Amino acid sequence: MLRYLPRTLRGGSFGAVRRHFHQVTGDFTNYDVKGVPTTAKVPIIVGEPGQTYVLVPTDIGRAFHTASLELNEPTTGLSTGATDETCKATFFHDSQHFGVGGPSKYPQLRIPTSLPPQTDSNTSPATIYLNGKMHNMVLDGTADAGFAQMANDTVRTLRDDLERLKDM
Repeated sequence: MLRYLPRTLRGGSFGAVRRHFHQVTGDFTNYDVKGVPTTAKVPIIVGEPGQTYVLVPTDIGRAFHTASLELNEPTTGLSTGATDETCKATFFHDSQHFGVGGPSKYPQLRIPTSLPPQTDSNTSPATIYLNGKMHNMVLDGTADAGFAQMANDTVRTLRDDLERLKDM
């Protein structure tokens, strides 16, 4: 009986990727229809300490996407920070919240865990991936960002392939 698989029978050069999920509650602040900031408790999923992603309900991701479009369109006429699949955000380490624009702008999502800083400053750039049953908020330039980008690319490829199959 083989105790170890020969190198030729092992998987690729990549090690197994494990993502541990922990359900927690975050504080989501956004403007109501009257323009008044309101805060609600929302269920979110975070990873292990040291991981740099947060999974959020789709309405949270869409609120950030809308704010990003509104922030960029009035001045440039273009939505430079957002596409249909992604949205740029910032993580503020001192207050542990994601935001678009400055630290006092809304929407904001405060999380109960700390994410490791990616720079020497108090902020880290982040991307929100707007695919799937939950949206992925991840700090840029991390292994988790690479994972999220691959997942996003896979969704796009599968969507295109499924559309082609419908036409057959």
